[in-house]
Amino acid sequence: MAKYEGQDHYLDPKTGIFRNRLGITDESELERAEASFVAWRSYELSQRPIVGRFDLAHLQAIHRHLFSDVYDWAGEIRTIDLSRGNSYFANHRHIVSAAGPIFKRLAKEQYLKGLDSAAFSERAAYYLREINALHPFREGNGRVQREFINHLARANGYVIDWTGISSEAMTQASIEAFHRLDTSKFAAFIGANIRRLSTLTL
Repeated sequence: MAKYEGQDHYLDPKTGIFRNRLGITDESELERAEASFVAWRSYELSQRPIVGRFDLAHLQAIHRHLFSDVYDWAGEIRTIDLSRGNSYFANHRHIVSAAGPIFKRLAKEQYLKGLDSAAFSERAAYYLREINALHPFREGNGRVQREFINHLARANGYVIDWTGISSEAMTQASIEAFHRLDTSKFAAFIGANIRRLSTLTL
């Protein structure tokens, strides 16, 4: 969980965990329930991706689909500032304005269409870094980022299997991308786990 210094209205003051739609008051139980719901919703998206314009609204729609079983604020831009270690993510007041140029650049690149898997992996890694720096949601940012990139991959006739990449490896790659602007690990992860779909799905 990313850290917030100050009063965090997303947390239940009595339990110290996220307010949730399931009435769960134990952190471990909430984590298990969240993981179960998100796994099912991710499977749904693998069968029927959310059609969108690969912009902030599209990212929000994916987050809403993944987390709405658990959180009332699923799909909503966070209203507090977040940090993790020495990584301070985008100020919550600037998320929308900061997102604009990122997704406009993606549109200018024609959503990475026509790239071979190596080139796609490099550019997808760049956008993974940019979206991670935004960290637009209170929770679930890593999962929604990967799902967004997988939507982008499917639109180009690819699919990415993230299951073999450990959370520790992703965290280290995120740190290097955030602080050093080095997306090589992201690109390597994508490149090693991307494959062609037999037919285009979008």
